[in-house]
Amino acid sequence: MKTAFKKFIPWIILVLIVGGLVAWYFISNRVTSEENASYDVKIAEAQKWYEGREYSTAMSTYYAAAELIPSRVEAFEGIINILVDKNRLEEASAILDQSAQKLSSYDQSILYAILCEKYLADGNDSSALETCKKGQGLGEIHQNLELALGKAYLRNGDTGNASEIFKKSVYDGDNLSEATLLLSYIQSISDKEAAKTTLGSTSPSDKWKIYFDEFSEVLGTLDSDSKYNATKLARVFINNGYSHLAVSVLEPIEADIAEYPEGVYFLGRAYLETGEYDKAITELNRAATLGSLESDVFWAMARAYMQKNDLSSALDCYSKVLGYQGSTPSEDLVSEYLDVLLKNNQTLQADEVLQVVLGKVKVAYLYEYGVKINYVLQKVEKINYYIELLGVLNLEDEDKKEYLYLKARAMLDQNANISDITTVLDQLLALDRFNAKYYYLLGRSEFEQGDAESAKQALNKSLEYDLSYEITEDSSKLLSSID
Repeated sequence: MKTAFKKFIPWIILVLIVGGLVAWYFISNRVTSEENASYDVKIAEAQKWYEGREYSTAMSTYYAAAELIPSRVEAFEGIINILVDKNRLEEASAILDQSAQKLSSYDQSILYAILCEKYLADGNDSSALETCKKGQGLGEIHQNLELALGKAYLRNGDTGNASEIFKKSVYDGDNLSEATLLLSYIQSISDKEAAKTTLGSTSPSDKWKIYFDEFSEVLGTLDSDSKYNATKLARVFINNGYSHLAVSVLEPIEADIAEYPEGVYFLGRAYLETGEYDKAITELNRAATLGSLESDVFWAMARAYMQKNDLSSALDCYSKVLGYQGSTPSEDLVSEYLDVLLKNNQTLQADEVLQVVLGKVKVAYLYEYGVKINYVLQKVEKINYYIELLGVLNLEDEDKKEYLYLKARAMLDQNANISDITTVLDQLLALDRFNAKYYYLLGRSEFEQGDAESAKQALNKSLEYDLSYEITEDSSKLLSSID
């Protein structure tokens, strides 16, 4: 009996060891009610800092919460949202790949969905697909991630995988509406009746009702004319960001639409937006010879040439668009044209274009460009002239903020009285207490008055609030010189 018992002793010891390790694991990882309460307080504090745009403080508070309970998702969600807002996507991706490993697979999928949507919003479709696939590899089904993955497939031209994902019965609310609409888009290429059935299978949410109504109307107008049908569908696809679908519907009938301006133009636009720039230029040139939609055609062609680094051809096309738009050129066109010229050091030509447009219309954004151009040309009198023209206009808040910034900046540059500068800066702060340009100019003013510490505080706030990176370079240079 004793001999038999001795045989089981090693197994008994092994069971005790394993049991002890399991018990230790659960005890060491058990979260107390006090820890949960402390975590919730930190998350609430971080959220308040986040809503107040105090991103650094919010970030450190989220990290403190994550250290307290690494297995809860809320802190990591806050961290990822801040990094996405600040456009620090590589850092967000690194956190997903490394720091969030103690989260459940389902919670990690929530974070991957946030990053995927940001890549999609930025038009970085390949990174969106790569990130979504990483999230899907966790083996969990989360509707936000599924929908983002389906959109990423569709943006990359993979309608087969996109269709399978949109057909999944995992969606509700806005997600269900969007998945249904996109599945109907795909089906419409080959089977308009199936597309109608799919579109009618769901009552759209308020957010998506206008898109359902638009596409339902288009589907209702499709007839036996394949050219017109394809063009109608292509217009919807391009306008809603799914240009691969426009290629799918137009490319097979390229020969048939050779004399149809709209069809040729939309095929050129679709090629442009899917990165096939040579094909885009070929189709857009064809559309131009047909003598219709000239403004749209040459504008798209200008963008295609820019992607091919052919500045001369691009500027020629921009000039033609400006001519075709006549006496009321669009702000989007003029801003894009002037930005291209300034970015490529064509400042004198930018000034010539500005004078041409000012001969047609006199609006705030043109005077703002006048200031910007003359800063490069170092013409102080012209800078002050355009600022004065801005000052007599009845400005909307956004233009008024830019006017106050330009005025205070010019006053600093021209060594105006500090009290006068402070008055203008106070007006800018009253309009927007999160204005990054205000804190940059405040930092400059403090530094020039010899208060380096206050200057650094202001410049750090400028960096904190500058989500669009308009003033980050200037603030960083001044901050580094102070340090």
